[in-house]
Amino acid sequence: MLIVAGLPLDGIRVTDFSWIINGPQTALWLAAMGAEVIKVESQVYLDYMRIGPPAMADGIPGPNRSGIFHNLSYGKKSVTLNLATAKGRELAYEMVKRSDFAIECFAAPHTRKLGLTYDQLRAVKPDIIVISISLLGKTGLEPSQWVGWGPMAASYVGMFDAQAYPGGPPRQTGGTWPDYAIATAVVFHALAALRYRDRTGKGQWIDASMGETVIGEMPEWFMDYFMNGRDRRQMANRDDRMAPHNTYRCKGDDKWIAIAVGSDEEWDALCREMGSPEWTKHPKFGSQFERWKNSAEIDRRLGEWTRDQDHIELARRLQEAGVPAGPVLDSVEVHQDPHLWQWGYWWRLVHHEAGERILPGLPVKCSAIPRFNYASPPDLGQHNREVFGGLLGLSDQEIVKLMDEKVIY
Repeated sequence: MLIVAGLPLDGIRVTDFSWIINGPQTALWLAAMGAEVIKVESQVYLDYMRIGPPAMADGIPGPNRSGIFHNLSYGKKSVTLNLATAKGRELAYEMVKRSDFAIECFAAPHTRKLGLTYDQLRAVKPDIIVISISLLGKTGLEPSQWVGWGPMAASYVGMFDAQAYPGGPPRQTGGTWPDYAIATAVVFHALAALRYRDRTGKGQWIDASMGETVIGEMPEWFMDYFMNGRDRRQMANRDDRMAPHNTYRCKGDDKWIAIAVGSDEEWDALCREMGSPEWTKHPKFGSQFERWKNSAEIDRRLGEWTRDQDHIELARRLQEAGVPAGPVLDSVEVHQDPHLWQWGYWWRLVHHEAGERILPGLPVKCSAIPRFNYASPPDLGQHNREVFGGLLGLSDQEIVKLMDEKVIY
């Protein structure tokens, strides 16, 4: 396993009990920055990201072939351990004793059952930093015991209602982005906790809530109510001030462009790019406020202009003219985007089972770090002997015996 030397978190060890998305994504950031992340898995209940059929290379099933798992697991190690056994839990605690962080993302009752609460882990290692990620946090009233995915968090705090079309039903954002949002946010808190521990010698518990993370992504809705007693309801793509502010159909099958005009200067630039049609000179479009009041007509007329244009080329022209605009790219266009390749976001993994894959890297660059740790994702249990033998000091005979007993399993 290739580890890039000289990364910021060299020497930091993470015992990662988490699964699915939010915990593994947090661990991915730490691994990419140089931490030794040991993912604790089990054949008793495989991580769903290893076995989800849509992500298998060429449709061929296998626990080491999942593209989603690869996306969440590069740079890590993997061991298999049955935490339902007393010996399995004992070995898990031995790993925690030798770690700086422990990560889990189970519902609160399951965390207690597995012996992975903060109180249970700090009894093993008093200065451990425990990261717990859940639907709505693990302290407080009844919802702290609930289980759920990212979309449930967005539903619970009103985002799907807020982003719907006026008068329509709630609309779900595609994917499970709250999982990724909270994972990125938690990395900041993890590094702060590490700094605090290095200064004071004290560990702590990071109790992270997906729901409250989503609230932080939509402050206007809540502040409007807190300050004005007003429920904003659905606004679709409209804005409180800007107009035009919407997506507009372009040439081709389901091709769109987003345009947002926030000043008279940007409006004038848009009008010039359109050839200054007569309708743009009407007084009802003469100021930002007037344009906002007449958003529907602007959307209709602007859509007539964009309909026959290429979304990518039009976005480029508008940007050059000083108009905030961007093409709405589909997944194929995102993978083909030359800027993302040149910037270094996409990278090629050559996997021993799945072959070549294109994976996203970290969305940041650091001038002092030529490359983050993008080592190949681990096979299931690939590092059992390295961790249980090298780190915990078990003999090969002991390891084989524990495998036969389905403890290391």
